[in-house]
Amino acid sequence: TDAQEHYRQLLNAQDSLLAQGLTSIVDAGLNDEQITLLKQFYAQDDLKIRTYGMIAVNKDNLHEVVKRKPFNNGRFSLRAVKILADGALGSRGACLMEPYSDKPDTKGFLLESPETLEEIIKAVSATPFQINAHAIGDSTNRLLLQLYGKYAEGKKDARWRIEHAQILKEEDFKYFKEHRIIPSIQPIHAISDMGWAEDRIGPERISNAYAYKKLLDNSGLVAIGTDFPVEHFNPFHNFHAAVARKDEHGNPNGGFQIENALSRKEVLKGMTIWAAYSCFQEKKRGSIEKGKDADLIILNKDPMTVDLEEIRDIKVLRTIIGGEILFKKGEPN
Repeated sequence: TDAQEHYRQLLNAQDSLLAQGLTSIVDAGLNDEQITLLKQFYAQDDLKIRTYGMIAVNKDNLHEVVKRKPFNNGRFSLRAVKILADGALGSRGACLMEPYSDKPDTKGFLLESPETLEEIIKAVSATPFQINAHAIGDSTNRLLLQLYGKYAEGKKDARWRIEHAQILKEEDFKYFKEHRIIPSIQPIHAISDMGWAEDRIGPERISNAYAYKKLLDNSGLVAIGTDFPVEHFNPFHNFHAAVARKDEHGNPNGGFQIENALSRKEVLKGMTIWAAYSCFQEKKRGSIEKGKDADLIILNKDPMTVDLEEIRDIKVLRTIIGGEILFKKGEPN
């Protein structure tokens, strides 16, 4: 059946993820059918990798979503929603305040009207669900940061996230601190986009794009992911991109906007304890401590001390979830 085929493919995908040292993933934007299947699959024992699910929310399904109850069986957690607020920079779908530098007749566009975005955020803010919104353009980021500020105020521990937070106006970084908003970032995007991004938005706006250090300075933490399948899920390619701001060939010399590089310690935290915090899981995961789930990996080299250019080539020797060794290098899974 289709469901069995999906399950087989998921187990194959799990093997690939375990081999790269991933113990938890975020699935940002699940529909009803996918949620039903994942609950069914996670009721069996073979799916070991932990999934933090976000329900795709829009104006059409808002009424159904807010009626849902959070779900968590230890491996599959569903306590978040994902809003898609604008498009991508490459396609000029990201919503900007001023026109695109290389196509002055467009500023991009929102995927939902500001009124609808406010309606969604207001409705979800009354539920236990965390809000996560995809925002690339400076106009989208400002709108969401302001809406978050308006509706997160009364919540004690909202931990709402902006996914990408890619292009911001200088004066908008402060909202992350003021409203305790978490930037969820993908440093590998900076490397994929650096060849053409300035053509799209010009030299002034690019200085506050992919500005991960500035985001961290304002928010106190960043959650780091890869945005797979847009980018490869190898975390060490992403680690290298965040620290070196260079591609695999060492370009550009000196690094792309190197002032926004993160330190190795910051990247490590962004991939572990801060990522766990951004999913409300820091008490169980994100660090190797007594009393926590034993989700950990063993590497052939230490990313904190190897030469910068060697980070990309780090290999995983063991991947352990809940104390169970699920991947050993050189042995079939």
